[in-house]
Amino acid sequence: MKKIIFAALFVSCLCVPVFAQTNGDGKTIDYVLKNMEEADKKINTLEVDYVQEIFYNTTNEKQKITGNLKYKKPSNIFIAQRTPQEQKIYIDGKKITIYTPENSQAVVDTWKNVVSGDFAPASIISFGSNRANISKDHDIILIGEDDDHYIVGISPKSKKDWDMKLFVSKKTFYPQKASVSTDGLLINVDLTQYKTNVDLKKDLFKFNAPEGVEIIKLN
Repeated sequence: MKKIIFAALFVSCLCVPVFAQTNGDGKTIDYVLKNMEEADKKINTLEVDYVQEIFYNTTNEKQKITGNLKYKKPSNIFIAQRTPQEQKIYIDGKKITIYTPENSQAVVDTWKNVVSGDFAPASIISFGSNRANISKDHDIILIGEDDDHYIVGISPKSKKDWDMKLFVSKKTFYPQKASVSTDGLLINVDLTQYKTNVDLKKDLFKFNAPEGVEIIKLN
């Protein structure tokens, strides 16, 4: 369950100003967040490819995950994971369905259970209901910049068990890549091939179980 959250996480970061905080670099971080907010206002739908690499510090193992994500405001997400195993993930802001064709199985859980579980970065995903809490639970600062990006740092205020560096395009103010450290893991995500305001049918985000598929409801 943990590995599929990151793609959804970075879509939510387009709306990062809803939990921005004032800090020592207030003017600079405010500039970045304000422009991210303005860019987000122009987006109703979004499609992006992603490559996610997970490094396990204790074993030096590496896993690579690739896929495509489609997002429709305010809370619909469809993720087509291509590798290492084909999966289709449907999120509507209330529940999440993970369909694995190879296993003829679909797992259904409440979205709240996923984002409030033991994998802290997922807790910053917000579709409205969580916005009031995020600003008091997380710090957001400007770490620095390179030629093409502003580098934004995000971390929880209390339980310091993870931190994220978000690389925001200076040109579009969209998140382009991120690096998350947590629980013996290092996760790097690259987002490419942005397409905004594409025509996405509502049925795309609804799971219709093929015949013979086992449905497992966790809640």
